[in-house]
Amino acid sequence: MENERDELVRRLTRVYNDPGGTQAIRFIMKIFSALPTLGSPFSAIANIIDDVEQQNFVELITDIVRGINDDLNKVLTILEAQLIEPTKPKLALLLGEVLNVELPQYYPEDMVLQVAAILHNETLAEFKPFEKIGWIVINPHGSVALMGANNRIGNLIEDRKRPWGYGNGFIITIKKELYEN
Repeated sequence: MENERDELVRRLTRVYNDPGGTQAIRFIMKIFSALPTLGSPFSAIANIIDDVEQQNFVELITDIVRGINDDLNKVLTILEAQLIEPTKPKLALLLGEVLNVELPQYYPEDMVLQVAAILHNETLAEFKPFEKIGWIVINPHGSVALMGANNRIGNLIEDRKRPWGYGNGFIITIKKELYEN
């Protein structure tokens, strides 16, 4: 049981430290808050995650995990699924890792959320499941660039995840459906 607790703290801390991690943690905590016996502590963390420093985050998670007994495996299973399947936390981490952008907490009513990027083909493949479920739309715009060396083409952000080979230009539109439910 102690190893499982340490594993949960380690995984959540790793996610927290990744680009886009605080947003992913906020999504994950909201999912955990739906668990019957554990909901309120996780819900509290989801509401204050932006104000919590890393050390305080680890302490909060450690305190919650100490109180978890039988539900620990359930929490680990949910966490693992959130980081593998096309989920909101996974999309938040991918956007942070690749483009160094974070989704706003709420979808703006007066504008469309878009980002232009040069993406490596492997990275594009990682975004495709999110397009398939209708959370994003990926449209090519015709730019091509050599990846790496801090290349910038106009406003476009180079792919930081795979800085080798060539990448193609795309406009990624975040759809309002991501924020529903």
